[in-house]
Amino acid sequence: MNPMESAHIQSENARLRQTWERHSADHLDTYLVSDVEDPRINIQSILTRAFLADALFPGRFTALINEELRFGTVLLWLLAQIKTGAEREVLREAICFEHAPHIPPFVAEAARWLATDACPLPHYIEMALDTPTELEPELLLPSRACGVFSEIWQKELAGLVAPRLQVLEVACGSANDYRALHEHGLAPLLDYTGLDISEKNITNALTRFPSIAFRAGSILDSGLPDAAFDFVFAHDLLEHLSADGLATALAEMIRLARREVWVHLFNTKPDGAHEIIPKEQYHWNRLSLAELATAARALGCDADIIETAPLLQHKFGARDYYNPCAATLVLKKPA
Repeated sequence: MNPMESAHIQSENARLRQTWERHSADHLDTYLVSDVEDPRINIQSILTRAFLADALFPGRFTALINEELRFGTVLLWLLAQIKTGAEREVLREAICFEHAPHIPPFVAEAARWLATDACPLPHYIEMALDTPTELEPELLLPSRACGVFSEIWQKELAGLVAPRLQVLEVACGSANDYRALHEHGLAPLLDYTGLDISEKNITNALTRFPSIAFRAGSILDSGLPDAAFDFVFAHDLLEHLSADGLATALAEMIRLARREVWVHLFNTKPDGAHEIIPKEQYHWNRLSLAELATAARALGCDADIIETAPLLQHKFGARDYYNPCAATLVLKKPA
């Protein structure tokens, strides 16, 4: 790296660090693990866990993964209704009344399935529409409902043995997604490293999980060795980098992975050029999936694109996903 490139990276790192460090540690610890970002119900977080489960036990949990994706889709829809003022009991009655026109078919179908004796799942729709308890009055969806699949995965994975996967999460925050990896019983099967540019985030993460390898640093100049991890993943990172920064970050994630990189994105478009949009000390870009895929292929990876809204429409007939611009890149390195 020449001195000019190094200076550019250090400048970008400083701006990113300032963006996060201006917030309180308490704020950083909570704001990306609630509402639609709750990793227990967020679709892209569910996908990360699905990829890991399938890498550990290929094909074994396909049906369970599909049901968890349905669960996340239904709970996100319920959350949207509650946020717009729908009363829980009115919503409950409407879901049970099969001809209620404003209830999407995928929600009504899930409710019918959950009510049958053949369904092995608890009725998470009923649980989600329970009145919040005095212990968590601020929550729109009760923790008991959001944690349904945490308990199921713990039971399914208990006692199973597989070679541990070496995993790096870039921009891990305050152990935002690692909390769900832990709650779902995946953590004991991973050699996990979390990397984040904010010292406050890393302190928060280590406070929760003192024995886990959380470290402060930037993907722009991590200093980690080539092919050090089986899998590398990041949520909502590239949109916040400069054009040079996102190119560097993508190349670095690919360099560090032996098998695959999973890049979860919240603001994309199918094709065209990236829209690089500075915002204060960082960026709020709209990224071209075609351009990212082309860049990944130039770096030696096969690139698959999973657009979240079309995925859920194809699987469940779900329409009006809250973020139609969300997508995931699955980058596979040659064997």
